[in-house]
Amino acid sequence: MNDVSSRVIVVGQVLVVGLAAALIAALAVGAHENDAMQEAKRQIELLHDQDVKATLSDSADELARLWDNDAVRIQPSSPVEVGKATIFANDKRWEAKADRPKTLCYKPEIKDVQIAGDWAFEWGYISYRDSSNAKPMRGKMLRVMKRQPDGSWKFARVIVFNEEKESAAPMSNPCQ
Repeated sequence: MNDVSSRVIVVGQVLVVGLAAALIAALAVGAHENDAMQEAKRQIELLHDQDVKATLSDSADELARLWDNDAVRIQPSSPVEVGKATIFANDKRWEAKADRPKTLCYKPEIKDVQIAGDWAFEWGYISYRDSSNAKPMRGKMLRVMKRQPDGSWKFARVIVFNEEKESAAPMSNPCQ
């Protein structure tokens, strides 16, 4: 074998090894991204579970754990609440009322969650029943979540409003 042929073979082998290394690296990055997405979904599901427990507790302290510091809550017939501190103060005032209704049932039904980096967006329906009304209420929601430095997720923007007609907020398993 001559010197040129040997060099061509060596260059070819280097290229093959380089391409194989690049492919392995790309697969590793893809696997890491998939793992990160799965962890984000798991953490968002944890937030959903915490949301149900905190809502059923009627505790402002428990509800406060759900919010990002810069959160915004928009509800019908109320001023926009800007910041976790404002939301917490309003929830504390509500909690202190002796005649406030007690939450008996709360069921969110998430229809879609989209994750984009450190932000996630979801929409869905809620069903809710409290001690002031024998008939459960329904509503629609749009929520934006933000990943926290520890990897958990918190609500950053929440819009919720009630619907008079059940057909406007169709749910598979509403409060009864």
